[in-house]
Amino acid sequence: MKKLLLACMAWSCLSLSAQAHEIWIERDGQSGPVRVYFGEPAEAPAADTEDELGRLKHFKVFGTQGKAGQASRAGDHLLAPLAAAGDAWLFDDQVFEPWQGEDKRYEAVSYYARAGRSSPSSRLAFELVPTSAHADSFTLKFNNKPLANTEITVIDQARAQTTLKSDAQGRVVLPSLAKGRYIVVAAHKEPVQKQIAGQQVATMHHISTLTFAVE
Repeated sequence: MKKLLLACMAWSCLSLSAQAHEIWIERDGQSGPVRVYFGEPAEAPAADTEDELGRLKHFKVFGTQGKAGQASRAGDHLLAPLAAAGDAWLFDDQVFEPWQGEDKRYEAVSYYARAGRSSPSSRLAFELVPTSAHADSFTLKFNNKPLANTEITVIDQARAQTTLKSDAQGRVVLPSLAKGRYIVVAAHKEPVQKQIAGQQVATMHHISTLTFAVE
């Protein structure tokens, strides 16, 4: 019984961790290397927080004209060299192994991240896409289709949060923003029937971030 309880607690913690965490990327001035972060951007890191960057082993970073080079550790983030200027994108669906939900069926998570809003093009399966270059309005797209009535969270540098929702056309307009760097987060839960890491998965959690700076 004790082993079963511990196993259930482990599965529960894994589920909460996978759904609470985000991957976000940053790029200064739309050029140079891409910084890759993993954690909870709205929460101040605790002194005893587990270092989970080691989970990021299979992510793919790319830009408008090619893939990033091999990433290296740089303090609290990973640094991926990217030659082409412009926006950058990341995808990773292997951060966490599938886990059992409360209904005992397996769930899994895919992470998506974008830095910059200079391109109105979509490069990810789940993404906030600017309606025009450097716009404050976006379309939330899932599999290249607008995703309506979905909660979107804007996090500023002080970790203050503003909650918005996409409209019937998947559009969202950000409020007037002060200078600083922002992270915009969206999540979508999808029923599926697919094999992942040897498990039959019934639910996919899709978590997408967009980062940009207001000068």
